[in-house]
Amino acid sequence: MLEYSNPLDYILRCTEQGLVPKLFTVQNAKDELKKLREQLAAFKVVAYGKVNDRNDLYDLRLQNNPYDDQTKVIYLYSNKFNNH
Repeated sequence: MLEYSNPLDYILRCTEQGLVPKLFTVQNAKDELKKLREQLAAFKVVAYGKVNDRNDLYDLRLQNNPYDDQTKVIYLYSNKFNNH
């Protein structure tokens, strides 16, 4: 059932085991990947914050400062199609 319900996971497992998945499964996985990419495209960065050593969020900004330590910068996203 994994072949039809989760084609991406199924193809990865086939690859790990050296098996060749069916063409239908590959096409199904491509459709699922396309849907996931569309969902990700619905999100956009709206602000930037920093985290300290305790992972506390602070210093919220609308623009990212490239001179700050980027390993401490957190991107805050919004779903641009969600009108709530």
